[in-house]
Amino acid sequence: MTIFIQHDTDLKIDTSNLTIHEQHLIERLWLPLESHKDQFDSASTGVFPSPDFGYFMLAERYWRASLCIYFAGFGKAFIEAGAGFLEPWLFNCRHAFELYTKGLFLYAAWYEDLTKDPLRRGYKAEIEKIETEHSPAKIYDDYKRNLKTVLEKWDPDEIGEVPEPDRMILSQHAEIILSELTEADPKSFRFRYPSLIHRNPGNKDTIHKMQEMSWVWDAEKLFPETGLPKEAGVMFEHIRVLNSLHDLFRELSNIADYHDANYSYIDELQDYAYEW
Repeated sequence: MTIFIQHDTDLKIDTSNLTIHEQHLIERLWLPLESHKDQFDSASTGVFPSPDFGYFMLAERYWRASLCIYFAGFGKAFIEAGAGFLEPWLFNCRHAFELYTKGLFLYAAWYEDLTKDPLRRGYKAEIEKIETEHSPAKIYDDYKRNLKTVLEKWDPDEIGEVPEPDRMILSQHAEIILSELTEADPKSFRFRYPSLIHRNPGNKDTIHKMQEMSWVWDAEKLFPETGLPKEAGVMFEHIRVLNSLHDLFRELSNIADYHDANYSYIDELQDYAYEW
């Protein structure tokens, strides 16, 4: 094995086998990495059991990863100016929001279970079936509809205090952002692959069309709320996009925190009931 990075008393890196893109990236990020070398420790993957099945935790990680890519990219850690990192940045953002909406959907499912069995635990380390939809907007709409149905059946004497509906749904502004992000990448393919599948007119055959790089400015090809480009090759104001996506993140994060607080509250009530 070639030792790419060495960490003993000092932090060292072998640059002899790096590509020019790798070397430039590492040179840009080396100083903060080296300054925290005393904090290096072992690593592990995984999440903790919960009503959202760990989706909230992983969503937050993907969001932070998107910020890392964004700031590294516009901090000139990528050689390509204004390119080369936008796809992984936006893919990580989109994936974070898909995970958040799936966690919301699973929380509504647990609340539904509680209306049938108030002692149904939210500790989920395994589930039989999981939502396979990849459209964040659709998953959120299903969650919102299911949540309304569940709260209408909620019995506070059996389950506990009724959750506050307004704290579990997005604002209209955030819903539009989620809708535009979904429309920009309906099936999570656009920022993940260099091409998109198109159907040939008049037959069932499909063809992969490359998403070609360009620097076209066309305001008509930008979504009005987020400023996201509707297709590849269109210039856009990345700061506006990041601010919009951050608005959505904050609302989803707050909703997730509220659900987690409900979980702690109901779990405590269930523990008390089991003691009796």
